[in-house]
Amino acid sequence: MVLLCLNQGQFASLNCSQQRAVLALPPEEKLKHGDKRMIGKLFYGTQTGTTEDVARRIGENLPELIVECRNIYGVKKEEFVGADLLILGGSTWGDGELTDDWQDSLLILDTLDLTGKTVALFGLGDQVGYCYNFVSAMKLLYDKVRERGARIIACDISADEFDFEHSESLIEGKFIGLVLDEVNQPHKTDERIRQWSRKVRECVGAIA
Repeated sequence: MVLLCLNQGQFASLNCSQQRAVLALPPEEKLKHGDKRMIGKLFYGTQTGTTEDVARRIGENLPELIVECRNIYGVKKEEFVGADLLILGGSTWGDGELTDDWQDSLLILDTLDLTGKTVALFGLGDQVGYCYNFVSAMKLLYDKVRERGARIIACDISADEFDFEHSESLIEGKFIGLVLDEVNQPHKTDERIRQWSRKVRECVGAIA
């Protein structure tokens, strides 16, 4: 089940409580007072260190959820399986590709059953220098986890916040994950992370 598979405009207009009701999550998978802590892991690919810095800042915004934050290179299948929440991200290079450190893990994702797991995505791009495939690599991750049965947390970031020609990571005018441009809009990164982290926290039912 994928959170974004409903009509994107309709789903994004719901608050997180309504989203959870629509999804009809089984009670044992919801976090409530007294329930077990959700285990969240953040895996990222990086080439210049920028995504690593962003991942650290995301982790700082979700300390009650993230128990591990590390580069995707060398991550084993068991590390994916052991998480309730996966936050996956990277930057877009070339013709909409992920960085090389993601390659082995993309193959691992093909072997996983992510049914019952929640996934949130984030991507970095350059809306000026790479305006024809802005954050398009995030769609590669989206397709992988969707095919494997994960629930993907909807994102409220509109394409209108950026100036670019094309992105594969858009569904009905909204991005499929957190989008950041550290080249042209670094001053907006912290607030975008805060707002997105708040939604992630609410949607998994974590206690802030």
